[in-house]
Amino acid sequence: MSDKKLHRSTETQSRIIQALIRLAQIKKLEDITVRNICSEADVSIGSFYHHFSSKQELLNQAFIIFDATLDDIMPINDLPPLAAAKEVLMHQTSFIVKEAGKLITEYYKNILSDPNHSAANPQRKYYRAVLHCTRRAADAGLLKDGFDPEYVAELLIKFVRGCIVDWCLHDCNYDVVQRTSRELDLIIGAVSN
Repeated sequence: MSDKKLHRSTETQSRIIQALIRLAQIKKLEDITVRNICSEADVSIGSFYHHFSSKQELLNQAFIIFDATLDDIMPINDLPPLAAAKEVLMHQTSFIVKEAGKLITEYYKNILSDPNHSAANPQRKYYRAVLHCTRRAADAGLLKDGFDPEYVAELLIKFVRGCIVDWCLHDCNYDVVQRTSRELDLIIGAVSN
């Protein structure tokens, strides 16, 4: 595929994803049809199915795009390792609040039905970035005995996911970024020397 075609394909995917995010601000996910998404994105239904096999796949991909935003906060190696891990985790939390809005509630309702569990894939850039930070912390002797970097990375990611789910359960009625940041400091303090 030529660079020009690849750019157009990526641009079309992005328009479709952004259309879903906009529609989720005004409708429940189950009320949003592929036709609605295509109309909002100004693409054909055939184009939609060229890029996504289903609305579920689109939903999964809408949150994988977060990983591309990690390039905006790199290089995290310039920060102390656990502060860098917190930066990655807080970047995700802020992204969800600013970009995903009500779609995140629908996403978490549907995530368990994804047979591939792509959001929880440890090969995602997000997971690898947090693991990279916790490995740096272990190499620097910053983790307490008994806390290996893989466990700490999974704990931090699981904690942030739980914060976001709690925020959704409370109809997004509190400052999840501020609360998650403060509580992450407690967890990081518990696992570090």
